[in-house]
Amino acid sequence: MLSTLDELIEEFSDLDPQDQSLYLLELGYELPPFPEHARTEENRVHGCQSQVWLITETEGRGQDAPFTIRADSDSNIVRGLIAILQAAYNGRTAREIIDFDIQAVFRSLHLQQHISPQRRNGLRGMVERIQALALSQLKLSTTNDSAHMPGCRSTAVEAHPSNPSGNGATVRMQPTEIAPGNVADAGSAFNAEQLRQQFPVLCQELAGGMRPVFLDSGASAQKPSCVIEKEREVEEQYYANAYRGRYSFGARVDEELESSREKIAAFINAPNTSCLAFTPGTTIGLNMVAFGWGRKHVQKGDEILISLMEHHANFVPWQQLAKERQATLRFIPLTDDGRLDLDRLPEVLNNRTKVVAICGMSNVLGTINPIDEIARQAHAVGACMVVDGAQSVPHLKTDVQGSEIDFLLFSGHKLYGPTGVGVLYGRPERLDEMDPIFFGGHMIERVYSDHSVWAKPPAKFEAGTLPIIQAIALGTAIAWINDTGLARIHRHEQLLLEEATERLLEISGLKIFGPSTEHKGAIISFRIDDLHPEDLAATLDRNGVFTRHGHHCTMPLHDYLGVSATTRVSFGAYNTQDDIRVLCESVQEAVTRQQKSAVRRSSSTR
Repeated sequence: MLSTLDELIEEFSDLDPQDQSLYLLELGYELPPFPEHARTEENRVHGCQSQVWLITETEGRGQDAPFTIRADSDSNIVRGLIAILQAAYNGRTAREIIDFDIQAVFRSLHLQQHISPQRRNGLRGMVERIQALALSQLKLSTTNDSAHMPGCRSTAVEAHPSNPSGNGATVRMQPTEIAPGNVADAGSAFNAEQLRQQFPVLCQELAGGMRPVFLDSGASAQKPSCVIEKEREVEEQYYANAYRGRYSFGARVDEELESSREKIAAFINAPNTSCLAFTPGTTIGLNMVAFGWGRKHVQKGDEILISLMEHHANFVPWQQLAKERQATLRFIPLTDDGRLDLDRLPEVLNNRTKVVAICGMSNVLGTINPIDEIARQAHAVGACMVVDGAQSVPHLKTDVQGSEIDFLLFSGHKLYGPTGVGVLYGRPERLDEMDPIFFGGHMIERVYSDHSVWAKPPAKFEAGTLPIIQAIALGTAIAWINDTGLARIHRHEQLLLEEATERLLEISGLKIFGPSTEHKGAIISFRIDDLHPEDLAATLDRNGVFTRHGHHCTMPLHDYLGVSATTRVSFGAYNTQDDIRVLCESVQEAVTRQQKSAVRRSSSTR
């Protein structure tokens, strides 16, 4: 029997975030069955990371008819959230539902603090659906006393772009917000346990005596002490604005910034430091190229070539540019194992192609793309080669001159450096062709009343105050990688990748997406039969295993793969074989738990 709202609030009051997730799982197991005939697109709740279907039923007619919420999801944690909504809303009339302060319930349950942003969006979507159906019922009963809401229809909900067949009254609801040193020479053994000690956040002890198993470096890598200390050094000893003053602090900051720029230029083999502009990150950098270079050079009828494996940051800007310039967005086909099909590249690359924008390494599949060959063929038709290096630069040797890359973008926070700083590399002639899209101080040579003249690169693309501390500390992170050895880190990560792949595939029902390990970097994305990634995340978190789940900002790729979400494991220099052991044991624990709950649910419905 499902709990009442008061019982739920009492149960939640003493739970920490991990226990709360487990309690949501238990609530999900107890959710009553949902009618199969109601699992239709019309009854889908959009905005949810998982699959959610929701209908309402009324007992009797008119404004005083009590509502019953019925819903289901392929995620048990979301099913637990559904149970909360049922406890809050079931038995209330349409007017009571509209007037009910659901935010007070969320605050009482501390859901604002402990549910992920993806779940917040999904929870908000369900609340909006319920409120819309209640409002529609209220309007119908006001105009026709004999009218009532059909049990399995959502005609009151505004048609979603993916559901253009929505009919009946359109109700637009306002969103229901939920507040939101040199380790060793290149030939020596790689001691990850010893290296791990350089990362303070990984040296702490979690509840229950566990140590953090951090497997989300693809989202953001942890920082070694030297990077943290460098940021503190700047703040405490000589902070000043950059390129503004010649007093001692200002001069020191300028020197440190240029030293960092020199380290980065050497790291990617840029011809000189004027080719490198500091940005807030890869996403902003890609937008700068798309609209600073692309808007100037892409014309009506031209073509832009990307792939379905691109992160939204290297997908949406080109999509929007194509719409704005009336150009065509085309895609390099993928092979069955998730690689770019170069045999079919001539089908989509031609003399109308003005831009080819490809990731160096997929943030989901781990696929390492043949940038050298793609750049050669792109230049043969006169196209500009743009590389999203957010994933590849931290793991693979990058040579922008040898690979003939026109633009390369990457971020500091995936490179063991600070957040809030990235790098835009451009070949000198490409930077000359490119317009700035941000304007203001530092990027100006001369301002007149009717026009302005831009400074030379890189200042041309560094409007305003730079992320000074972060950019300086990024140079420290690059030095740390050089001291540790990028090739040594890569070999270590590949060994972890191979071992983790082998052990994960021993788990029943687990499927890994992407190519075999010789064609990919240190990323594994997988899905398990009948176990939603969001539910798996609860068990992993409880065991101190930190991974990412969701669509990873690659919705078109997940549509292509035929799944709404995956679990992603991504490795860094500090990961160990013991991390893999804990990961695999935790995944197996979650699978076993799911199997037992399925048996329990099956028995209870007989």
